[in-house]
Amino acid sequence: MIDKSSDELLARQAKEGDTAAFEELFSRYKKPLLNFIYRLIGNRQTAEEVTIEVFMKVYNNLDIFDPDKKFSTWIYTIARNLSKNSLRDKKYFRDISLEGSVFGKDENIKLKDVIADPGASPEMIAQDEELSLTAQKILDLLPLKYKEVITLCSVQGLSYQEAAAILGISVAGVSVRLNAAKRLFMKKLGEIT
Repeated sequence: MIDKSSDELLARQAKEGDTAAFEELFSRYKKPLLNFIYRLIGNRQTAEEVTIEVFMKVYNNLDIFDPDKKFSTWIYTIARNLSKNSLRDKKYFRDISLEGSVFGKDENIKLKDVIADPGASPEMIAQDEELSLTAQKILDLLPLKYKEVITLCSVQGLSYQEAAAILGISVAGVSVRLNAAKRLFMKKLGEIT
């Protein structure tokens, strides 16, 4: 059954043309990646666009993915790089139709379906909005290297090893950077409140 398969097995199956396997990967990573990218960029609309671009890049590059490596590291590295590009370019917005197909003419997945979140109730959104806005304001004040490590380890819950692979630094470097990031975050929080 697909739901129990490892990400790497699903990537291998998707690489061989199994669209259900890719849809399962999409389902597993859509929300965490959107959250990760949003925390780095600080703009919901841009984060949604970058998330879509991540999945298009993954889909178009499955042939170069090595299934002996961790899929999560690969997709988060792509997300990180595209987020950094977006921050650098600042002119990220393009003419992309929400009605447009994500994976080609024959696919039924539309961009608007990719970014929709049917599970969140208006009450939950309103309740979390204030806390999220405060946390995002503080994250926006931090240097990118601190935003990345906080988002990967504290928000996404990745291990130091996974974060190290994505960031291209040592596990010790992740630990040092995360401690410094948390101290700075708490300092900024004290200044805001």
